[in-house]
Amino acid sequence: MSSILIVDSDGKSLTAMQRKLRKSFETHIALGPRLGLQRIKEEGPYALVLAEFSMPEMDGIDFLAEVRTLCPETTRVLVSRSPMDVADLMRAVNEGKIHHVLPASCEEATLGAAVQEGVDHYKRISTSADNMHEVHAIFAKAVHELVCWLRGDVRGVISPLLPLLRSLGQKAQNPTPTITETALLLSIIGLIVLPPAVLEKIVRGQTLTDEELLIFARHPEHAVEWVRHLPQLHEVADVLREYANALHLCLLPESAEPTERPAISMEATLLAMVLEYRLAGYAQLENAEILARMRRNSLYSQTLVKAFEAVLLDLNQDEVELSLDSLQPGMVLARAVIGIRDGVDVVMVPEGYELSRTTIVFLRQSARHGQVREPFFVRKMSVIPQEDNDIA
Repeated sequence: MSSILIVDSDGKSLTAMQRKLRKSFETHIALGPRLGLQRIKEEGPYALVLAEFSMPEMDGIDFLAEVRTLCPETTRVLVSRSPMDVADLMRAVNEGKIHHVLPASCEEATLGAAVQEGVDHYKRISTSADNMHEVHAIFAKAVHELVCWLRGDVRGVISPLLPLLRSLGQKAQNPTPTITETALLLSIIGLIVLPPAVLEKIVRGQTLTDEELLIFARHPEHAVEWVRHLPQLHEVADVLREYANALHLCLLPESAEPTERPAISMEATLLAMVLEYRLAGYAQLENAEILARMRRNSLYSQTLVKAFEAVLLDLNQDEVELSLDSLQPGMVLARAVIGIRDGVDVVMVPEGYELSRTTIVFLRQSARHGQVREPFFVRKMSVIPQEDNDIA
C-alpha cells in the first residue's frame, strides 16, 4: 500500500480527510506545515503529499513548493476549503508544480481517484532507469548504516570515503556515480566477515602479510553474493568484482604479470584509489607520500592522480559549530560525535561521516535521553545555505 502524507493546520479537517483516504492508502498526518516538512525530512519520501491551501503559518502552495524541493518525485495535491482566485491558481501551477487542485468538499470518489492517479504517477517515475539506480543507492545506504550501528569497528573504514569518492568522481567525470557509490556502500558487507585480527591491524595502521592483504582485497566479493541474483543490480555486481581485482593490483602489485591483469573500469579504479588513501591515513602517511605512491602504481593514470590531488587540495578542513536542530543530510562531520553509554564516552558517529536523514533521526532520539554530547562540528565545505539546500 502506497504511503501518503496529509497536512492541515485544522485538526478536525485533518482527521476527516484521513478517514476518507485510509481505507485505500497508508495515510500519515501532520498538523501544520512545519511538522509536515519535518516528517518529510525524517520519514519521506512519500508517494503523495496532500495539503490544505488556507494554512495560516504557510499556505499550501508555498508548502508544496518546499515539498517539491525536498522530494521532486513526490506527487503534490492541493485542496482548499474556500474558493481560490486566479492569481493563487497560477501560483499553484508555476511555483508548486501541483498536480491536482481540488475543493475540500469534493466527492470522496473524486478525491480517491485523484490521489490514486497521483500515486500511480509517482510509481511510474520511481521505476524509471535512473530512479531505480537512486532507489538501489538508498537501499545500499540503509544496509551500510545498519552494519555501522551493529559493528562500530567497521564504521570508520568505509563511511568517511563517500564524500571523497563523490568529489573525485566529479573531477574524473565518472559516468555512473550512483552505481559507484552503491558499490562502495555495499562493500561494507565484506568488511564484517574479515578476521577480526586483520581488521584490527588495518585500523591500527600495522603492516599486513601478503596473505592478509589478499584476504582484505577480496572483501568486495562477499557483497557480490548478496546482489548477483538481482538483475537490477548486475552493474553494481560487476563493479564490485572489478573493485576486488583493483584492490589486488593495488595492494599486491607484484603478484600479477601485466598480461594477466584484467581490465578495470573507471568506477572500480576510483573505489580502489579512495580506499588506498584511507589505508594510508591509518598508517599516518602524508598526502605527498600517498600521491607519490599512486603515481608509481600502473593501475592509476596520471590524469586520475592529478584529479585526486586536486580533490585533496580542495578539501577544506575548516569546521562549523552547529546545534542538533541545524544538522542537515549531506553534511560531513569534522569531529566524531561522542555519546554516553553506561556512563562511558563512546564514539557514536566517526569523523568524516556524511550525515544522512536516518543518522540525524538516530541522534535526535539519543539526545532525548541525554546520550549525545553537543555541539556538533561539521566541515564548512559541506554546509549548504538553507535556501539552496535541496538534499532530501
